[in-house]
Amino acid sequence: MARLIIFIFFILFSNNILAQNNKTNIGRFEISIGGGVLIPVGKFASTSTAGFEQTVFEKGSDQQYDIGFFSKENHGHAKRGGDINLEINFLAGRFWEHGLSFGQSSNAIRIESANKYFGSNQFPMEVNFHEKYEVQNLAYLIGYRFILAKSVEFRPFQKIGFSRLTFPFYILESINSPGTTLIHDRDRPKSNSLYLESGLLTSISLSKKFDLGFNLSYRFADFDYIMYKRVVPGGSTTLIVPDQVNLRAIMTGFRLAYKL
Repeated sequence: MARLIIFIFFILFSNNILAQNNKTNIGRFEISIGGGVLIPVGKFASTSTAGFEQTVFEKGSDQQYDIGFFSKENHGHAKRGGDINLEINFLAGRFWEHGLSFGQSSNAIRIESANKYFGSNQFPMEVNFHEKYEVQNLAYLIGYRFILAKSVEFRPFQKIGFSRLTFPFYILESINSPGTTLIHDRDRPKSNSLYLESGLLTSISLSKKFDLGFNLSYRFADFDYIMYKRVVPGGSTTLIVPDQVNLRAIMTGFRLAYKL
């Protein structure tokens, strides 16, 4: 909430400055494409198995069961991944920029710790498939341009918007009885979240039209989802298992911008 309040104040302050500067500064549009590495940190990177054993409810009743499942809340088990993005910005006056940002990232899952946990249970199992964390985002961007020289500038920026995560589907297979699996027994809807990204862009002018930039930023999003787990074949009890993916990551990479 504090981040959101600061961001709103930032927007109001920038609008006040722009109202004073628009008479003397002519804006330009800028289109950029970029890519880089998305490095998980904190909850997203954690490979702990704490919280795998939880009490959940049977679908359609109040019956409770203690089960172990691949819980993502607080422990995302995410590997280093990749990111691509597109921005359309308006360079308002001399210093401020406003824009729209579109991006997509992908992070594979570390299964070693989870398999060690599942393999030590009374009925040992292993993860034989896990969907990658595929995240798309659409955000409003506001930034301030510190022009150090004619060809070099720094831009601290803030993004706020909407993000979507592909359902983190996985399959657990019995080690002692191959073919017996624990699956998610429903549709796999995408999960939505508020998206925040704070960062710094270092930009170097290559010509009057083209800039080369280096991005460093921190991303934040929380995705809630629900699994319906049951064993097949056999028609076992279906259990309702709520979970969450906490995206916490650092993105670093390059971008190429073209000024219209």
